[in-house]
Order: sequence, then structure tokens, then C-alpha cells
Amino acid sequence: MSPANSSAPQPPSAPEPAPAASPAPTQPSPAPTSPPWSPATKIVVGVSVFAALAALLIAFRDFIGPLVLALMLAYLMHPLAAMLARWTRVSWRTAVAVVYLFLAAVVLALLAAGGFALVQQAEGLYGVVQDFLLTDLPHWLQYLSTHAYTFGPWVLDFRQYDFNALNQQLLTSVQPLIGQLGTLVSRLAASTLQVLGWLAFIWLTSYFLLAESGRVSSNLVTIRIPGYQHDLERMGKELGRIWNAFLRGQLTVAVIAMVWAWVWLTVVGAPMTLVLASLAAIARFVPYVGPFVLYTITALVILFQPSAAWGLQPWQMALVTVGGMFVGDNIIDNFVTPRILGEALGVHPAAVLVTALVGAKLFGVLGLLFAAPTLASLRLFGHYIMRKMFDQDPWADWHTVPPYSLTGGLVGWLRRLYRRLRRARS
Repeated sequence: MSPANSSAPQPPSAPEPAPAASPAPTQPSPAPTSPPWSPATKIVVGVSVFAALAALLIAFRDFIGPLVLALMLAYLMHPLAAMLARWTRVSWRTAVAVVYLFLAAVVLALLAAGGFALVQQAEGLYGVVQDFLLTDLPHWLQYLSTHAYTFGPWVLDFRQYDFNALNQQLLTSVQPLIGQLGTLVSRLAASTLQVLGWLAFIWLTSYFLLAESGRVSSNLVTIRIPGYQHDLERMGKELGRIWNAFLRGQLTVAVIAMVWAWVWLTVVGAPMTLVLASLAAIARFVPYVGPFVLYTITALVILFQPSAAWGLQPWQMALVTVGGMFVGDNIIDNFVTPRILGEALGVHPAAVLVTALVGAKLFGVLGLLFAAPTLASLRLFGHYIMRKMFDQDPWADWHTVPPYSLTGGLVGWLRRLYRRLRRARS
């Protein structure tokens, strides 16, 4: 028998307390965003930045030329530094420092060997050209304007032409450039320390640009615009191809022309060989007019020297000298330049000539030298703008020429020539 209290009803147990409600998750506060600019604010800021940049360019215009040269020097030295860093496994900064120390040693050696002679020859050449344009040429034109010549049934009467007006137009055209060249020559002669200071400025600026850019040459100048990164990359690639062809290809051709002119002028015994060879290099940048001016100046130098070499008359020596330079230039134009440049720039020589004349009028010697790549760059910008104006793909019909390569250009042509000669002998 179970106990009496076993059947007694049990009191209901107290209900368990409900679990405490978990606090509602807090929403993260939104990240602060910058408010967009209104169109009026964008216009004001854009105009202000443009005006500030224009004011800086005007105030520091003396630094534009050296900065451009420093940027181009960094671009030219980049392949050498990259090759040294790849072959020796040294750091990038060490490779750049070695390349620039070697460059400084070469420049100082050249200045010590022929820098002062070059300045003296440049002064002498400037005097010859100035005397011819201001004294000899007006006398010759005045003499021609008073004479008539008979050649059989033909009569060449110069009295009907106004040579004075022609002389004035010629002087008006060339006087600004001659004045700038004269200023440059006088500065080189009188301000040696200032020239060395500018060279040091270009050297240091170029060194820091290249040392901080890294192994990628496109890091020298970096621009980022949201939504246009592909266009900027393609534009940078095309501009790099243009300026690479000019800076490395055209400079290679200019150096070859300078070496040939120096060798030929030395063989024939011409005076002022260094400055005339330098003019031969500069003439490669100006189609048509550049070689003509070079031949004219060379003939004037030969004609006005006291005695000609090889027992020839001055006019005979001038013909021989100019003829040899003409033959050398034609060999370079027909065999060397196509192998190095090809159609990399894609601009007509006549258009380059007009651009060079305009550039010389606006920017002096730099505008004259950089006419070809500037015209090719403007052609690229114009093509891009026109295609975008008509809502078309700017790169759909753009013809890209393979970039310049010295190994695949001149060196490759020399290798093929060597193989052909070996096969011909065997």
C-alpha cells in the first residue's frame, strides 16, 4: 500500500522565466561621402586651375625648356637603367645612379675635349652667317638688280625684279631665329658657370624623375580620370610610340649624320668641323630646309676661308665638300632612315616643315627640333576628338605602327647584310 500522500495532486510548477530578448542589431553608420560639386563650382575651379597654371608657366617660363629636356633625358636613360638592373640584379636606384654617373663622366669628358673649341667655332660660324646676311647678300642682290645677262637667244634681265623687297622679307623671316641663336652662342661663351648650372639642374631633375618612376617607363607621367582609364592607357601607348620613335630613332639618325659629316669635313680639311657636324645633326629634324641651310652655310664657310686644301680653288672645294655631304645624306635617307624609323610618325615631310617653321617662330630652337613628334601627337589628338564628337570608337580605325626597336631596325639590317656578304663569298 502506497503512502497516503502519494496520490495527492502536485501543485503546478512555476512557469520558467522567458529568455531576455536580445537587443536589436545596430545598423552601421553610413560612411561619410563628399558632396558632389555643382556645374558652376566645376567651371569656377577649372577656370581657376587653368589660370593658375598659365600664370605659373609665364612666371617660370625659363624653366620650361630645361624641364622638357630633363623629362626626355629620363625617358632616354630608362632602357639603359632597366637593362643594367636586369643583368646585374642590383636595385633600381643603384642602376639609375650608375647610369647617370657614367653619363656625367661622358659629358664632362666631351666638354673638356671639345666643348670650348665648339663654342669658339660656333661664334665664328655665327659671325660668318651674320656678315653674309647683313652685308654680302644685300650687295649681291643690289648688283644683280642692275644687270642683265644674255645667253644666246635668251636674255635674263634682273632689273625687272625688286631684290630689295626680297632681301627685307628674308631678313624678317630669319632674324628672330638668328637672334635667338646669337643669344644662345653668347650665353655659352660668356656664362660658362650658368650653362654648367643648367646642365646640373637637368641632370638632377632627370635623375630623380627616373629613380622615383620605377622599372615601368609609363610611371614617369601618370594621369587617372574615372571612366577614361582605357582611353588614357591607349593614348599613352600611342604617344609613347611616337616619342619613342623620335627620341631614339631620330636621334640615332642624327648621330649617324653628325659622325658622317665630321669624318667627311675632316678628310677634306674644312674649318669648323665640330660646329658644322652639329648643324648636320640638327638639319635632320627639318625636312627640305634643314639640308639646304646646312649646304649653304658649309659653302659659305669654305668660300670665305683664306686658302682651300688639296690645291683647289675655294669654289671648287665648296662643290666637293657639299657634294660629299649631299651623297652621304642621300645614303642615310634611302638606306638607314627607313630601317630605323619606317612609318613610325606617319606625318608628311611638308607638314613637318610647316610645323617646324611655326614652332621656330613660337618656341625658338625647341619648337624647331620637336616639330615632327609634336605634329604626330596633334594628329593623334585630332583623330581622337573627331571620333568622339561623332560618338564613334576612336581606336577602331587607328593604324598602329610597331614601336621602334634598334635591335630589329638598324642592327637587324646590318646582320642581314653581313649574312648576305658571307653567302656571296661562299
